[in-house]
Amino acid sequence: MNQPILNLLELQGVDVIDIDDAPNGGKIVEIVCHRPEPCPCGHGAWHRHGRLAPRQVSHQWVGVRWVHLRWTPQRWRCTACRRTVVDRPGQLRPWQRLTPVAQAAALLALQRGSFRGTAAMLGVGPGVLRRLVDRVVPLETPNWWDVPGDIVLSVDEHSFRGTDLCITLAMQAPVRRLITILTDDRIHTWDAWWQTVPASARERVRVGTCDLKAGYRKAFERWGSDQLRVVVDPFHVVHDANRRLDDIRRLEQQETGHAIPRWPLVKAQERLTPRQAAALTRIRQQFPALGALHALKESLRDFWAQPTRANAEQHLSRWLINADACDHAEGRVWANLIRRWKPTLLAHWDQPERWTNGYLEGLHTKMKQLKRVSYGFRNRDRYRRKMLLGFLPSSGIPQLLT
Repeated sequence: MNQPILNLLELQGVDVIDIDDAPNGGKIVEIVCHRPEPCPCGHGAWHRHGRLAPRQVSHQWVGVRWVHLRWTPQRWRCTACRRTVVDRPGQLRPWQRLTPVAQAAALLALQRGSFRGTAAMLGVGPGVLRRLVDRVVPLETPNWWDVPGDIVLSVDEHSFRGTDLCITLAMQAPVRRLITILTDDRIHTWDAWWQTVPASARERVRVGTCDLKAGYRKAFERWGSDQLRVVVDPFHVVHDANRRLDDIRRLEQQETGHAIPRWPLVKAQERLTPRQAAALTRIRQQFPALGALHALKESLRDFWAQPTRANAEQHLSRWLINADACDHAEGRVWANLIRRWKPTLLAHWDQPERWTNGYLEGLHTKMKQLKRVSYGFRNRDRYRRKMLLGFLPSSGIPQLLT
């Protein structure tokens, strides 16, 4: 027999008879199952009651081929209670195509591939893999609140399909992990999930990071403890500033008919090339209001570089005064927004570490790659399970199947 194949089988409760070559280039292992355990009634003995048609299941992915198990199921009947059982290897269910070992191999391949691509590689149907993911992958990281220590949560939305959004929830401390993906970005969906979290875990949530969406901030304040501090993500604040600046640039282009380059306005001023810096100087001379908004954007970027809370509060107060005095009406609208979010902006200096949504944005980058490989999804729950599978550690795959 092929000894390396025998060393990889990890079979229990069966005897190996022979190993043959499969037509597709793999291996077929002929096995015989052991006699079943004594009947629960305890009064009778098993006797052979007949046999079924030979069965074959995929067991392990070795190299680039499957190792299949083939056996002839035997039917056994208890002489006392007339109970009938059919022998099968391990915990294999009736009509199951993949053993638990094969399922673990399929899940590991699915972490980086699509259903159809993985199915073509493994030689199984895509429906087999879809049903496997639906059955074994939970919609939330199990027992994430059991990790001791203060909890830092991050929340943000991402695109499921076009403008159809989902909410992503991740934990940054005491460990980094993706918690769950909610079905939509409605506030009542977020509130419903928050109520499922045990009260002991909610009390340990010390920091909640989010973007400039008032619903997230209000949800944290409504359901969190008195010690919870909401922190707005700096990236989203600067992104909002660039969006406002770009909107005004487009309006100026429409009114004046002159092309205004976008990149010198939205790029960090210290990283501009000489040509871009010269273009920015011309924009400030020709469009003073646009130049004033650009100066506000750069001043807001300097806000995050302040060493202490006192310096940050003083800098933000000056920024609000300049925004209110801006010639363009957008400056006053922008100042009202920053004034509403001022406590959450200054909360960065209240923590030993300045928490952001950077880890969560990294998760979204990987989700986009998985969606691109899969050419999109139609079923929302299957999409959530597939994304969660992509972030599970490889060591946790076998535990899903037990």
